[in-house]
Amino acid sequence: MKKVFYALCLILIAGFFVAPLGNMFFIPTLSDLLSVLQNENTLKAAQNTFLVSTAVSVFCLLLGLPLAWLLTRTDLPFKSVLRSLFCLPYAIPPFVGAIGWIILANPTSGVLNQWLGLNLNIYSFWGLVFVETSFLFTFVLLTALTVLDRMDSSLEEAARLSGANGFRVFIDIGLPLLKPAIISGFILSFLSTAASFGVPALIGGPARLYLFTTQIYTYQRMGTANGLQMSIAVSVFLGLVTLALLFLSQKVFGQNKNYTVGGKTARPSLVPLLKWKMPITVLLLSIFTIIFILPLLGVLLSSLSSVQGSWNLKQLTFTNYIRVLFETEETVRALTQSFALGLGAAVICTVFAFFFNYFIYRTNWKGKSFANLALSIPFSTPGTVLALALILAFSRGFFGIGPSLYNTLALILIAYVVKYSSLSMKTIGDGYQQIHPSLEEAARISGAGWWHVMMTIYRPILKTALMASLFLVFMPVISELTMTILLTGPGLETIGTLIFQFQEYSDMGGGGASVLSVLVVLFVLTLNFILKILSKGRYGL
Repeated sequence: MKKVFYALCLILIAGFFVAPLGNMFFIPTLSDLLSVLQNENTLKAAQNTFLVSTAVSVFCLLLGLPLAWLLTRTDLPFKSVLRSLFCLPYAIPPFVGAIGWIILANPTSGVLNQWLGLNLNIYSFWGLVFVETSFLFTFVLLTALTVLDRMDSSLEEAARLSGANGFRVFIDIGLPLLKPAIISGFILSFLSTAASFGVPALIGGPARLYLFTTQIYTYQRMGTANGLQMSIAVSVFLGLVTLALLFLSQKVFGQNKNYTVGGKTARPSLVPLLKWKMPITVLLLSIFTIIFILPLLGVLLSSLSSVQGSWNLKQLTFTNYIRVLFETEETVRALTQSFALGLGAAVICTVFAFFFNYFIYRTNWKGKSFANLALSIPFSTPGTVLALALILAFSRGFFGIGPSLYNTLALILIAYVVKYSSLSMKTIGDGYQQIHPSLEEAARISGAGWWHVMMTIYRPILKTALMASLFLVFMPVISELTMTILLTGPGLETIGTLIFQFQEYSDMGGGGASVLSVLVVLFVLTLNFILKILSKGRYGL
């Protein structure tokens, strides 16, 4: 039975994870790619993508690295609270923040412009960079926090005993050891910006600032053979850039190893902030308010306002909630389908990772390393590229075999599973590494077969990891937009696509996108809180 399961896993990986992307990469000819590079719109999108992604990555480093140091190496008050607060943007879809800032800084009707006369315009290059940075800096922060938490504090203690102050210790000791985190954070921020759709569409669109993802969406929605051909070529180009950056990062990490853990270490001595303690605390709380609280308050205000664009606290009412939740047919369908797709994807990813991680960590069978790599690639692949690859693979059956899955919930579910299986593999894989093989050996000596071992040894011990996997897949899927916007069709609304439709064109009364955004934020934050409680703080933000 064990070998049958392994063979089945390899077939599924080859069919759903490797074949669609591989097929799409071989469709465009060299002349197609050259024509893309000569197209004025594509060249402009490439330039915009590079400039925006680079700017966001730089600002993410400037915000994330000092913040990680302050939260781990100083006597800053309320550090655990601040740490949780600054990690929260990671759990919120960035396009919700974009909606919030559109409400706050729209040049004609923004709340801040009306109330404070600030004359802000979010529809600009720097507006797009600011919103992306407000959420994507968490990639740098989380990576740096992990390295600093594991760093051997004796290195820093030795530097301090030699007379170095806190800043000098960070520059000479901390910064070199943080180099992998800096590179990783920069690349993750760059790729996430280049792969995002919601924020560039909502903010970049009105500013006529098109990125690769919005250009792919425009070409694909043309509905013509030339449009499809252009969208495929641009997708392949973006995919190649992504793979090149991932390969470069792996190459750098492979050649530059920094060992920061050498067994148990003493708690690091903290740098006293002295008279700067309260000013820095106030500054951090102000930054958090600007990047996170303000846009959410903007969304909340819009959801309660009976007249959009005329922001008067006397006009606050629950009329929008009643209209959107109880009088709009698409809302119930979107909520139902998003919940079903999220639950389905979470269960499939978790079950698959539970079994396949066994083969990764408990066998020496051939093919497992390549299969594990194949599982991780879709997660790093831009969602628009992956969605288009799946459309090409399943639009006429599976490469011409069987019924078409185009414009079906089944194809959206497949996209979610392919995209987020890597999360389940990582979460459950960490659990497998903490289980000693002697437990399985004892069970086998007692006569237990493989299936019995899986159900009586690994399943109970991995219960927390399995639960975390369900939550970690369900949370991003419930409001996913980048892939779904290309895969959706009539009657296939999800929460993410319905928010986008409300915000862009289909909500005559206004406030509908904000109502659903408030529900998404409350739902995600509640799930994160439940996950932290159930896992005793091991998982969650």
